[in-house]
Amino acid sequence: MSTIDDIKTALQALSPELIEIEDDSDKHAGHAGNTGGGHYNLLIVSDAFTGLTLIKRHRLVFEQVESLMKSKIHALSIQAKTPAEYHV
Repeated sequence: MSTIDDIKTALQALSPELIEIEDDSDKHAGHAGNTGGGHYNLLIVSDAFTGLTLIKRHRLVFEQVESLMKSKIHALSIQAKTPAEYHV
């Protein structure tokens, strides 16, 4: 299973309406501090974010992918939106 599939599986707990993940690792290969794992851009749309601040949304996402952050993910850029925010 790919890391993108692993991320999608981990985020299913948030009942997402949409998940889009872009692997941006090739732009960061060999930079200082990268001890392994990829760089990913995530767009996730879920009702789970309703009423939450940006920081709480990010924490909720990071709680779901925490085990992947130790090996498969070096950096994760997050756009976490509610369906109403996404469909504007």
